[in-house]
Amino acid sequence: MRNIIKALDERVLLSDAPLARSLDMSSLDVERDLYGNTATLAVLNITRPNLVFKAHQKHLLAGADIVRTNSLDISPLSLKGSELEQEAFILNYKAAEIASEAVDSVAGNGRRRFVLGIIRDTGWTAGPAEVVEAISLQAEALLAGGVDGLLLDCLPGIGRIQPIVTGARKALSAHGYHGAALFLQQNREEAGTNYSSHVLSQVDGVVRYRPGFAKDAKDVEGWIDHEKVNLIGGGASVSDIVQLDGILRGLAEDRLRPLQSWTKEIAPVDRFEPVSSWNYYDEDKELALA
Repeated sequence: MRNIIKALDERVLLSDAPLARSLDMSSLDVERDLYGNTATLAVLNITRPNLVFKAHQKHLLAGADIVRTNSLDISPLSLKGSELEQEAFILNYKAAEIASEAVDSVAGNGRRRFVLGIIRDTGWTAGPAEVVEAISLQAEALLAGGVDGLLLDCLPGIGRIQPIVTGARKALSAHGYHGAALFLQQNREEAGTNYSSHVLSQVDGVVRYRPGFAKDAKDVEGWIDHEKVNLIGGGASVSDIVQLDGILRGLAEDRLRPLQSWTKEIAPVDRFEPVSSWNYYDEDKELALA
């Protein structure tokens, strides 16, 4: 199993761009491919898996270290509005399977990339027990499909946060702890907006995420210097990923990915065994932009 926690602890990684921007929407038939609902792109995991696969693949070829599953808004609770809640397991399973297959399809000469299974709180009106069961089902499907970690995207302080964590842990326990539960922390520096110590004790780590854009190269450098980030977002497009990949390489002493400072102190660059080779693949990047 790939160890995503170790990678995020040691290096500042680069994620994919929003998947919807890389999907070839021109070929879609709304009734056939989206069941008549343009708001639920995750249906494509079943109807057009190759389309989703190619979008993930483009991001990997462009330089992304992490791809996120096409699983936004497809917990059983979120799917009630479109009457697709009975399809929740297969939609999430396929989201994970497609992303994992995309990672395995791109040669990296030892380079390790990762799949994060996204579970997002969309503000459901449901009791704690119902939230636990819904999250557990979604998490089990993502884990069965091959994700390296569960990314819990929920705001600190909400009443649903405990059942969300409980549901994720229930699924991890059922799978013999294959994977990790991680919180997404995004641009939350103000006092009083962090997760409580009690909640943090129940997860395996925090993804300190900032959306990245190539024009913000100085900001990226500042975030890294002050240890505010361990995952940079891949901008808005494949070309943004390519440019951000170059920025991160430029900030790394070994031309790989910038190390977290504690790692530098414990293991100097010349003795540190990298998470992966992160070699240049110019030909692949040209293909990604095609």
